[in-house]
Amino acid sequence: MNIKKIGLSALAGSLAVVSANAVELSVSGKTEVTYVSKEGATTGNPFGMGNSITFSGSGDVNGMTATYTAAIADGGQANSNTSETFASSSLMLDMGDMGTIGFDQGVGEFGVSTIDDKTPYAYEEQWSYVGSSNGLRAAGGANVVGYKNTYAGYQISLEIDPGHTNNSSTGAVGDGGSTGAGTDDHGWNVAITGSPYDGISAGLGYGIEKHDNDNAENDDDSQFVTGYVNYAMGAATVGLQRSSGTGGSNGTSSNEVLIYGVSYSINENLAVSYSEMENEYGIGTIKSSSADTAVTEDTKGLGISYTMGAASVRVLASEADNAGGTEANDKEHMEISLMLAF
Repeated sequence: MNIKKIGLSALAGSLAVVSANAVELSVSGKTEVTYVSKEGATTGNPFGMGNSITFSGSGDVNGMTATYTAAIADGGQANSNTSETFASSSLMLDMGDMGTIGFDQGVGEFGVSTIDDKTPYAYEEQWSYVGSSNGLRAAGGANVVGYKNTYAGYQISLEIDPGHTNNSSTGAVGDGGSTGAGTDDHGWNVAITGSPYDGISAGLGYGIEKHDNDNAENDDDSQFVTGYVNYAMGAATVGLQRSSGTGGSNGTSSNEVLIYGVSYSINENLAVSYSEMENEYGIGTIKSSSADTAVTEDTKGLGISYTMGAASVRVLASEADNAGGTEANDKEHMEISLMLAF
């Protein structure tokens, strides 16, 4: 009996050691109910609901910190078991002064996707729901490798895309999966950000995607560049961002984009913002036999956010003229959101 007790005690001690070193996952999430109204598009049922749950955990790896993050989202469709989606995930290794490396499946941890629109807004970018575009192409993808580090107060963030499906940023996400044959599009992008003076934040980004696929004779390599500067003075922040994109599949036009906006925190709970975007299409259409015709997409947006503890009420009213670079394609979107974070 004493021998059994000693054995059981040793086993319990071993299990306690294993439990102490195990990685514990933390859980956060949100649920959101929205009401929308549209002009230039079908509204349908104006009410919607979405939910998101994020799991994250970290552990020590030989003095370095490994962090795993995974998000599950759905569209609130209670009658469909397929509505839940494993939306994004990432695995990061923080090496201290040597920087952080990682593998990203749609989180947007690295590169130009971290600065695609840095102008201030209270609730969502003004171009989100009216068919507009910020002009960047191929920035931020799935199954990418990244590295970031800080030097002299400036962060450098690099994203490498080893390959994906032609003209798409998605790839296989399963164990041992790959994007398969005919998927030789690949590239890289980098962003540099920092605060050169008090109250000023700024950044630059550049990227390229090589289209080495079966239809390469109809494609040009995609390139994109962006730069922003924001200035915060008390409760107000003003921002300006310029971006451009060229290349892509046959018939794709280049883009020249200007975004500017201002936000103001009325108090610790209430914030408002207004921004505008001009996106000029049709300059240098890729291998197009027709004459280039420049079309300017104009987008405006007003945002309001009011926070009450874990709950937030947000409003976005936006409109776009010539949405998507199509003349007379005018759209309006108004959304009221009630979100509860937990």
